Amino acid sequence: MSKKILIAYGTAAGSTGEVAEVIAEEITQMGGEVEVKPVEDIHSVENFDAIVIGTSVRAFRILPKTKKFLKRHRKALQKVPVAYFLVCLTMSDPTPENIDKATGFAKPMISIKEPVSLGLFGGCMNHEKLSGFFAKSMKGIPEQDHRDWEQIRSWAKEVFGKFTG
Repeated sequence: MSKKILIAYGTAAGSTGEVAEVIAEEITQMGGEVEVKPVEDIHSVENFDAIVIGTSVRAFRILPKTKKFLKRHRKALQKVPVAYFLVCLTMSDPTPENIDKATGFAKPMISIKEPVSLGLFGGCMNHEKLSGFFAKSMKGIPEQDHRDWEQIRSWAKEVFGKFTG
């Protein structure tokens, strides 16, 4: 019997959603039954055997909608294995210092439940997909994409292995 896995993600400009889809592809290829949804579209996390929660990081914090999702589903998350991933520009250079900093961004997630794994992935800056104050404040930062798709796929395989134990 395959494991039913929810991949919930919070994204501001779409790049975290793209990471979630790649994670879903890997888990599906390994035999998992996967549902991928933005955190704001999820009303229940019941009936899943495991949950992956991802978020982008803005201004050194996880997205408010991801935080809200975690708080709303706190009790249900206690009942199943979870894994978390972050997508942030801090991880464009995965030095020990940046890994520590990015791990710190995940504290609100970890305080809800200790994950089987924490994925820390480089982020993406695409000015066309930014809006509002954030778009104006980021104009000076060049467009870039530091997502390491091989690392992301490898992490997905590792997480599925931990879920199926």
